Amino acid sequence: MRFLIPISFLALALPVRAAAPLDVSPVKKWLTRQDEFHNVQADFTQTRSLRALRSPIAVPGHLIFSTPNSLRWELGDPAKTVVLRKGDSYLLIQPAKKKAQRLSAGNAAQEGGARGFALMEFPLAKDFGEFTRKFEILAVNTEGSHCHLEILPRDVQARKFLSALKIDFDTATGHMLSFEMTTKDGSSMRNEFSNVRVNQKIDRRVFQYDLTGYEVVDEKN
Repeated sequence: MRFLIPISFLALALPVRAAAPLDVSPVKKWLTRQDEFHNVQADFTQTRSLRALRSPIAVPGHLIFSTPNSLRWELGDPAKTVVLRKGDSYLLIQPAKKKAQRLSAGNAAQEGGARGFALMEFPLAKDFGEFTRKFEILAVNTEGSHCHLEILPRDVQARKFLSALKIDFDTATGHMLSFEMTTKDGSSMRNEFSNVRVNQKIDRRVFQYDLTGYEVVDEKN
């Protein structure tokens, strides 16, 4: 014991080495590349893992985004859910039920939980400054042109149910490869993108939807 005591004091006296700062240059490069994308079309597979289910559920989907803030997001084939965004307004459509709901961007996350948050925040940020104002960077790991990024929203409400947002992207092309949300209850939702097309001609009518015969509900003020 008489040898352990001075050793313990020596350990306390040694300076604590600070953790190496994260190399965020791949993130900056990726965000800069986003300025080149005037529109994006992609297919995706959404895989949801819930604690109550033995096996994950995988569903195909499709998205179309056009700057500055037009979005069409479909889940299922045929689509069971369609989300349209124009400016700060959202339209959540359930074709099978002939129902639709109008929402503001501020309430989209609350209505859709983690999924709503992701839709509200697409694209995530216009530049690195805005990105760091909105998100805390937890980890950045790069292998070749493949970068794995883990972040958390700084928004207090979002942090109540999210434990991490995980993004994989290609620094060479700027394409997002996957986007995953994990929640504090152990559930996760992962979108893996494929068939990504950038800056191809888009018919603006894809951001419209014929609601004839639908029950349309406006959000409560």
